[in-house]
Amino acid sequence: MTEVIRTPEQEAAYQHLINARFREADLIKAVIHTYIVETRNLPFADRIDSERRKEFAMPYFTHLEGIEKAFVIAQVTLKISDVLWRIERQRQEAEDA
Repeated sequence: MTEVIRTPEQEAAYQHLINARFREADLIKAVIHTYIVETRNLPFADRIDSERRKEFAMPYFTHLEGIEKAFVIAQVTLKISDVLWRIERQRQEAEDA
């Protein structure tokens, strides 16, 4: 097993990003929910489009900057993708039943 060793500066930067994700958790959840609701009538391929998800999330996080903003936006787009795939699997299972 490989152990990751960070300098104190690297560890502080990493912790700053993790803290940003926790600090923005409620807004992240709200953005995910809003995206799912607002795109419910679109085809799956359009909903899952990464650029669409990113562009949708960006205006909610204008108060963030730099790597912190990029990290939070990435988290939002990944979580939206997770939810969309879960919904799509459930839809397909219902069709197969």
